[in-house]
Amino acid sequence: MNYKKAKGKKIFTELLFFMAAIIFLRADPQILSKEDIVVYEDIIYSVVDGHELKLDIAVPKYLKAPAPAIVDIPGGAWRVVNKSAEDALFYAKYGFVGLSITHRTSDIAVFPAAVHDCKTAIRWVKAHAGKYSIDPDRIGVTGFSSGGYLAAILGTSGGDAYLEGKGEYQEYSSRVQAVVDHFGPTDFLKMNDSDLPDRMDHFAGNSPESLFLGGPLRKKAGLARLANPIVYIDPNDPPVFIGHGEKDGLVIINQSELLYEALKKAGIPTDFIRVKNADHMYRPYKWNAEISPTISEMNRLTIEWFLKWLGEPELEKDRVPRRKLAAESHTSKEIHLYYRLTLELPGLNEKSYCRGRFLVCCEGEVLAQGTIEMNELSSAINRSFQKGFVIAGVDLTGEEIMWNFRGEIYDSQLDETFEIMYMQGEMYDSSLEGIGYLVRLKEDKSVDIEKKVYRKQVERSIVF
Repeated sequence: MNYKKAKGKKIFTELLFFMAAIIFLRADPQILSKEDIVVYEDIIYSVVDGHELKLDIAVPKYLKAPAPAIVDIPGGAWRVVNKSAEDALFYAKYGFVGLSITHRTSDIAVFPAAVHDCKTAIRWVKAHAGKYSIDPDRIGVTGFSSGGYLAAILGTSGGDAYLEGKGEYQEYSSRVQAVVDHFGPTDFLKMNDSDLPDRMDHFAGNSPESLFLGGPLRKKAGLARLANPIVYIDPNDPPVFIGHGEKDGLVIINQSELLYEALKKAGIPTDFIRVKNADHMYRPYKWNAEISPTISEMNRLTIEWFLKWLGEPELEKDRVPRRKLAAESHTSKEIHLYYRLTLELPGLNEKSYCRGRFLVCCEGEVLAQGTIEMNELSSAINRSFQKGFVIAGVDLTGEEIMWNFRGEIYDSQLDETFEIMYMQGEMYDSSLEGIGYLVRLKEDKSVDIEKKVYRKQVERSIVF
């Protein structure tokens, strides 16, 4: 990942876990648990020029009638497309049939190949609706960033021959009935229209949009117009929900503003949420900024949009096993863990400092959080922060816990402030004792962040 530099500060941000973990931290109340859902992974929905296109699908067990399906298109600048069974499961927990799909990346085939693939996936869903308990007339599509773009253009271009492609299942329509677009590009030629100091130059030949179109944007202006979802809007398009961070420096907010205004003008039901203080991926644009609406609130709005326009899935609720939610659990077992942050840096004196916050969560439930104040880093003991916490009434067995660090570190020798936002995850087991990071600031002003997992020492018996 490229590091961004702005306003005299180095900003280091890492996303080293699947996207759903940062965007969708699980909304409440969910209807079903993993045990109530059947997951099918790595299904090949099409083969194009030797490239296998796959999807994961999650089907609730206790459907009374065919359910609406939600097709999730991963983001990744059209260059990295990592489908996730967890993404499919997320929607299935609300009774929908959830899908996560792949498409050809821009290094394999340029626009409109990815659109063709996504439309083929929609037709595949309808062709196999009976097998997977799907209502083919209630299909929603969603994505974020490049996935949001693809969701939007699928919504607006239903029936367009140019974007339909020649993939399989042509006897089925690729039209969808509801769209949720999270900060997707919409007009490539206007993506530089911002005075944000850390925005990307989208006219560069190596920008994601240029690579997606097969050449520099200015030289591909005609093709860029054909890639604009707004061009295809007509009154028959499905309802579209849009969310975008106001401080997004990668896909600037005018992209969603343009789409929203065009949809309103055409009379399409739409809603647009501007997320305050949010950069790309709904990250806080500064380490100490609070985004609003929160991630969980955006997640709830996404589900509510699909429920409103696709209808509520019908479940045989008397057959759904009653499982106690973590908050209802009365287990008396307490789990003792600690969070530790350790620093290595050149400026080992009282002028260097670290200020920040930490968060530990599991399936959207906050396990621990707090502030970090290391006001002078002159000694080894001052360069280590540790906070213990106790988890009660929650069974973490087989669950992934996530933790982060958001803060700033000032190094007096380098005379520079480093803003850091970083998150990692680990599957919990009973040997886990602590979690955290080792952060190294180097004299060349690079930053190395090492995930730390501390485990209990197991005594070994000596056998004679």
